[in-house]
Amino acid sequence: MDQSIAGIGGRSDDTWSYLSDPRMPAMEHGWKLHVSTRPGELDAVLDLVLPVLRRHVCHAKYARDAETLRQINSGTASAGVVGKAITVYPAAGTVAALAAELVTVLRGREGPQVVSDRRVDPGAPVYYRYGPFTGDYRTGRSGRLESVMTGPDGQLFDGLAGNTYRCPPWAEDPFTDRSEQVAPAPTPPPSGTGFGGGRYRVTRGIARKPQGNLYRAVDRTTGHPVVVKQARAYVAEDESGTDTRDRLRNERAVLAALASVDGVPRALDYFRHHADEYLVLTDCGDRNLRRDVQDHGPHRDRSEQPGRTPAALAARLLHVLDRIHERGVVVRDLKPDNVVLDAAGRCHVIDFGISTLDGTGPGGATPGYSAPPRYATGGFADDYYSLGATLHFAATGLDPVIVDADPAVNRGRTLDSLTHALPGDRHRQLRATIAGLLNPDPAVRTATAERLRTGQPAPAPPRPRAPERLDDDRLAEIIEHTVAYCADEARRIADPELSARAAIPTPVDLYGGSSGLGLELLHHTDRPRVRETVDALADWTARRTGPLSPGLWSGRTGVDLFLAEAGTPTPAHRHDRPDLPDRGPDGGPPEADLIEGIAGIGTGHLLLAHHARTTGDHPTADRHLAVAADRHLAVAADCHRLLTTGRARLTPAGPDTRGSAALHDGLAHGHAGIASFLLEYAHSSGDPAAADAAREACDRLAAATPRIIAAAKQPDATRRYGSWCRGLAGIGSVHLRAADRLGEPAHLDLARQAAQTCLGLAPRMPLVTQCCGLAGVGDFLLDAARATDSDELLTGARTTALIILARSGGTPTRPTFPDTGLTRPSTPWATGTSGVLTFLRRLHHPTTPRPAHLP
Repeated sequence: MDQSIAGIGGRSDDTWSYLSDPRMPAMEHGWKLHVSTRPGELDAVLDLVLPVLRRHVCHAKYARDAETLRQINSGTASAGVVGKAITVYPAAGTVAALAAELVTVLRGREGPQVVSDRRVDPGAPVYYRYGPFTGDYRTGRSGRLESVMTGPDGQLFDGLAGNTYRCPPWAEDPFTDRSEQVAPAPTPPPSGTGFGGGRYRVTRGIARKPQGNLYRAVDRTTGHPVVVKQARAYVAEDESGTDTRDRLRNERAVLAALASVDGVPRALDYFRHHADEYLVLTDCGDRNLRRDVQDHGPHRDRSEQPGRTPAALAARLLHVLDRIHERGVVVRDLKPDNVVLDAAGRCHVIDFGISTLDGTGPGGATPGYSAPPRYATGGFADDYYSLGATLHFAATGLDPVIVDADPAVNRGRTLDSLTHALPGDRHRQLRATIAGLLNPDPAVRTATAERLRTGQPAPAPPRPRAPERLDDDRLAEIIEHTVAYCADEARRIADPELSARAAIPTPVDLYGGSSGLGLELLHHTDRPRVRETVDALADWTARRTGPLSPGLWSGRTGVDLFLAEAGTPTPAHRHDRPDLPDRGPDGGPPEADLIEGIAGIGTGHLLLAHHARTTGDHPTADRHLAVAADRHLAVAADCHRLLTTGRARLTPAGPDTRGSAALHDGLAHGHAGIASFLLEYAHSSGDPAAADAAREACDRLAAATPRIIAAAKQPDATRRYGSWCRGLAGIGSVHLRAADRLGEPAHLDLARQAAQTCLGLAPRMPLVTQCCGLAGVGDFLLDAARATDSDELLTGARTTALIILARSGGTPTRPTFPDTGLTRPSTPWATGTSGVLTFLRRLHHPTTPRPAHLP
């Protein structure tokens, strides 16, 4: 097939083939079109679409082959990309005419619904939305990547596609005069309305997934509550043409075979709505095992609630599994999300989409919970593996390690994590049971399940090996490997060709972008090629021109800090004194927090002033830098004034929930971040009034900290109570600084208590990163150990490093540190490997500086 277009050049990367029209004017954002199709029909659709594009001024990209489109349509990456086989970027004012031609040539064609878009015409798979044409990305206040568009009045709008249609306020829909042609959304109506012929009234949503949504509803005929499960047409279609609807049909057949089995839902109805299909089920309850552990803590051997022990859970689950197996069904997807606990404590197993009945069923798996292909048999022993992984989660709150390509490595690290979370003889039997269920040998798994049925203890595990040690030589090897990985990734980011090919360009901020990575690499410039790598990364960062907020962690203040430390000139337009925000994202007062708001901006300018005062080696440079230092100090003074007069405020929030931990008192988004800046401003300015304001802020934090520590010690405490962004690692760091700056020992005692509490939470924390993870805890423990001269806390920091290694892939000296998605490594400082490197570097060399941007 000839995919060339006269006058239009193209290139390809690992995912897309691109068509670039030299006639196309530069546009940062606008109305764009998406054409959806099935993998097996990609070539035929391209034959129809490309001639249309030739007649219009536009850029475009399309999936490079059928297998790539199959991955796009699977929904594993994002709900927002499903169905986007072809993306067209039309010239302004031409989208309606181009869409009309595409509809004409594609009428009658089929493809997955594009959930982020609106459909142009019900008869053709052509969709539209307003979105970015160029790749301006940044890290938002919550740490989530945003694709930034700037409107005519300077308003910023996140253009990243999600699972619902969104449109910026300045964009006028070009298809409003054809609204009668827009197909009704194939998703059921909103809460309170009916579908399924009007029989089912939706009461609320349970989950949004690329493959289809899950709803609670009421059957208007019987009055009974039901669950309605959607399967979107053509989503997750495999080579045989099987898609999500086939898996829903399989679930219906399996449930028919299990109709009289207690502990599974009943299939009540099945219907179509447009091309999608729906299964109506009895409602087993709204508390699955994952939510139960999140809300009430792990199941423990000596629980105050006898039914919330791992042994009790294992017995109930195994009883249900046995009844399921008697009907010839292998579940193949037993996991915490699919175990529902009702008010009486009974277990229900749900979601049989990939189950087999008498050996027949579709493919599919959940990494970490389904038996890896190397260990799978297709029989009941596979469900025992899933049972072991589910019990591991119930007992620890941790999902299995899945970052390594080798299942043996993942299994070993999962069991190492179990040992850290449940150490000692008290938990030996539980560890032995889980290890037996996760054994590669199906015979061992089957024998372990039989012992659970009969109440026999699992065979005594092998004699525990000597405690793992992290000596200096091993730590040095790990650091050398990790620096090399971070430097390689920095070179990739800074390489013009590789950067241009990236599906999502790297942002430039401290939190999730090039600046945070670069600041850590500056501590390793004694290693070969690292200095030149940092220079290239800084040059690339300085040349990025996308919109940035003025914030420290997610904006230009942090970027300027990296460029200053790297010795790279900042862009000329940032040499003037910056304007501080006069309103917050909600239109109210300016945001006060550390990550995005006034406290962070002020902190960053104090750091920039310090850098300017301590740099320079000749009079001309000294005069220039002195002027720069005064400019930065003036900005910090403005920030101090906004905070102490109350003109800048934290975003209003209700009481902290278990999930958010100490969000409103924490470092990134709360009072601790403000207190941190006020302390540093008072120290820098020497102003007694500023010292009084800092003392008052720290006293407020001190008054709140005992309550936070007490909450963090409860059995049901979220692991986030240990984090530096919204928990005790960050709050404790501010108390350490307050003890030093104010000379008040009470703050040091609070920091010590916070550190000891973090030690108790660390084995339950699933992330290895700085933000909400173990690296942030480890950094705090190092500082607390030094300030209190505590061997206990120093040992705790080394134990934290071992827990990080137990949650990682790779070899003992060449680990692979997972990012917050837990499936792959990445380099961002707050959410990736460079932040882990910071902690390991400081653990190995305690006298090396802490990151400048941390309190």
